[in-house]
Amino acid sequence: MFAEVKATLPISGDDYDQEIIIQIKAAALDLTRTSEIILPGVISITRTQDQGGTWTITDNSTVTDELVITAIATWVNMRIGNPPNYDQLLGAYQSMKGSLRLSSSYNTPADEEGADTE
Repeated sequence: MFAEVKATLPISGDDYDQEIIIQIKAAALDLTRTSEIILPGVISITRTQDQGGTWTITDNSTVTDELVITAIATWVNMRIGNPPNYDQLLGAYQSMKGSLRLSSSYNTPADEEGADTE
């Protein structure tokens, strides 16, 4: 997931890698905590530095759903830098979030037995 999201950004190099990871996780939290959306998989990305100073990204994420990845990538594009099309990105993100919320593929009704209602 990290590589897919990073590829959508108008940046190169690894200066923003930690911020990208933070924003990917923030997007996942926004989708799941505020909308009762259940992600089809797990997001697990870490960045570590070895003794020689080399940074390594480890992405064990299992989310492969393109709509979810696109929504998360849109969130990250909104949050990195100062994009001139912020309002357009926000509208697109909110639209995708709404689609995810309304699709039975991504949610469990709160009144369904066994559903987490916290």
